[in-house]
Amino acid sequence: MEVFDQLAEKYQGEHSHNPVQNALVQRLGGLLPAGATVLDLGCGTGVPTAKLLTESDHKVVGVDISEGMLRLAREQVPAADFVHADFAELPADFGRFEAATAFFSLLMLSKERIEKTLDRIAGWLKPGGYLAIGMVDFDGDSLPFEFLGVPVTVSGYLQDDLAAVVEAHGFTVVSIETVEFVPPGGPAESQIFVLAQLPA
Repeated sequence: MEVFDQLAEKYQGEHSHNPVQNALVQRLGGLLPAGATVLDLGCGTGVPTAKLLTESDHKVVGVDISEGMLRLAREQVPAADFVHADFAELPADFGRFEAATAFFSLLMLSKERIEKTLDRIAGWLKPGGYLAIGMVDFDGDSLPFEFLGVPVTVSGYLQDDLAAVVEAHGFTVVSIETVEFVPPGGPAESQIFVLAQLPA
């Protein structure tokens, strides 16, 4: 997506130091067996998610539609494998993973495609696998929005609605919280972080 090719470095500068996201990634890494393989959907520049997980000796497969983002990711996280693709269009047999992450990438889809992607993620995860999600806290479906000065369309849920959607697609919500994050360039965002798990 050309929007994110243009914004790769600016995005990293403003959104790679989110303490709640970092803490959730580290928590996820601690729950996984040694050497687990994690699918990072909408991996962006690889920082912080892929970087933190590979530093914990896990294997990461990152997927992103933006070559600009992936160029930085490959430079910054050489231990991970990165795939240029639209993660919502990956095949059902793409792989099997102990965990998946989707930090602020699902919100770029319509609600219909988010739900289809949750089903696809459930198929990629091994029994007992974990899913970590970051979303923006608002209720809307494919609404126009200006992100870092560029027009995009975004979708979102309120916390209880997001929990219900995740559980409707086969997961158990382990934890969910809504927090305020202020990127260096502002303004403040209300964000939801979810950790969920498939039945073992």
